[in-house]
Amino acid sequence: MLVGGEVSFLGVMLVCVLCGLAGFVDAIAGGGGLISLPAYMIVGLPAQVAAGSNKLSACLGSSIAIVKYGRSGAIRWREALIGLVLALVGGGLGASLAVSLPERALKWLIVGALPFVGFYMALRGVPKDGGSGIDEEREGVGLWLPPACLGLGIGLYDGLIGPGSGTFLIVAIVAWMKYDLVTASANAKVLNWGANVASLAVFIFNRSVRYDIALPAAVATMIGGYLGATFCLKFGSSWVRKMLFVVLFLLLVKLLWDLLAPAMT
Repeated sequence: MLVGGEVSFLGVMLVCVLCGLAGFVDAIAGGGGLISLPAYMIVGLPAQVAAGSNKLSACLGSSIAIVKYGRSGAIRWREALIGLVLALVGGGLGASLAVSLPERALKWLIVGALPFVGFYMALRGVPKDGGSGIDEEREGVGLWLPPACLGLGIGLYDGLIGPGSGTFLIVAIVAWMKYDLVTASANAKVLNWGANVASLAVFIFNRSVRYDIALPAAVATMIGGYLGATFCLKFGSSWVRKMLFVVLFLLLVKLLWDLLAPAMT
């Protein structure tokens, strides 16, 4: 018996279309889960199954964006692979801790932080395309500490809460590692992929993935991710910055709704 019941062909197509859009947005500015996760819930899947199915399509879909960015030379592989390992660890820990920590308190903290993230992006600006404050020859602590901390942190966040993890990671990479937005978006995809894989393993273990829906949606997400990465590489940081503001606003609205809606019913 399928968990969540039968889903019609039109329902699967709706999920695919929305996941394709999510893949496009996520490849540029993160936050694709704000579109794709509700898509699975619209067709009647339970929350846990929707989350697990979303992780599967997101993991497979983001792989194409990573390949596209990697071929363009936008990914700094030494730092990205260090962050990837820690993101795998953080994602597993976050998914395990999610059942015991007060999610509502964490969401309020994020709601409070979002305006400051927006002000930071608006007032500070970002490095120009192709610029980076990282010395290519830097070794030791200066090489591994920033991506290690960011990988562990985003893994924990993604496992605990999820929505907006890629967006927060892009902002953090720009702030700490001084990458331009295109390079930050490319490297964020690698770390975020690691966090998603670790969380996905937990969902698969608990049989919380609907493969009949998630796999077609993954194909759509791959197409969207490829187009999004192509768009990002072609049009550069100015469009990434605009998309970041949109995603941050949508994330704020989504979290406020989660927190306040129960009190209004």
